[in-house]
Amino acid sequence: KYLESHSVEGARNVYRRACTIHLPRKPNIHLNWAAFEENQGNLDGARDILKTLEEAVPGLAMVTLRRVSLERRTGNLVNAERIFREAVENAKDTNSASFFSVKLARFLAKTKGDTEGAKTALKEAIEKDKENAKLYLQLLDLEFQQGVRPDEDRVLQCFDLAMASQLSADAKLTFSQRKVEFLEDFGSNVERLMTVYEEHQKLVKTHSGGKKRAQEGAGDDSAPSEKKHKLEENGTMSVPPPMTMPPPAPAPNSMPPPDPNTAPPPSYNYNWSTGYNQPSTNQYNYQQWGYGQQYYPPASQ
Repeated sequence: KYLESHSVEGARNVYRRACTIHLPRKPNIHLNWAAFEENQGNLDGARDILKTLEEAVPGLAMVTLRRVSLERRTGNLVNAERIFREAVENAKDTNSASFFSVKLARFLAKTKGDTEGAKTALKEAIEKDKENAKLYLQLLDLEFQQGVRPDEDRVLQCFDLAMASQLSADAKLTFSQRKVEFLEDFGSNVERLMTVYEEHQKLVKTHSGGKKRAQEGAGDDSAPSEKKHKLEENGTMSVPPPMTMPPPAPAPNSMPPPDPNTAPPPSYNYNWSTGYNQPSTNQYNYQQWGYGQQYYPPASQ
């Protein structure tokens, strides 16, 4: 920092020596050098530094994102999109590909204004990663943010896509609950609302029944083997004490929608705290379904 304010060429020499001789695989010093060159107007130099780092230490998401942001800041959106698509195509695993697909969709929608392209990117990612709830949430958030009032039919199509997917029963139950809440807030047809509500109630019963059967099955297999062996040795059978079953998990909110004329407006929370460890904020915030969340793939070994 001291040299940067006194001697540009001196600072450049220090960065060059550190990155090429002493710390050739240290990401932070390379990122700082690239930012320094960009600040000096040496865009080609900054590009070369980031590209060299990516080749020396492949699999670092931050380096790819820094390359994209450099192109975006210089107005070269074509190159920025190309880097994102290459990252999706060359990703080493499905989780990394989904991560860059989310970033690509955000870039297309918010920077280029290409909403349809963003949807396509997310749907292609879903085809390859069908059990990733994050992708469905991103697609839903993207559709919800279109216009002042969300398109009811298109948002419901996103919900239906998630419900027909290979997501877990818990995830589908959450999507079903959110679907009911969405129609409560923005739906235009009460008959549709009640139909969706009835479907949700059936799903709640099925989900609760499955959990209860799983608990009972676990209880049947939990008898200690030592007791069974002792009974065989004595040659007699004694009636064991009745087993105390743990209480079944409480079913999700299955109360009918509140009457808006008599009850205060509900405070909905769209956070997926179970799946993504997000804190509850007790507010109705669709933004937390989408681009504000930080979603990074695990570091490459």
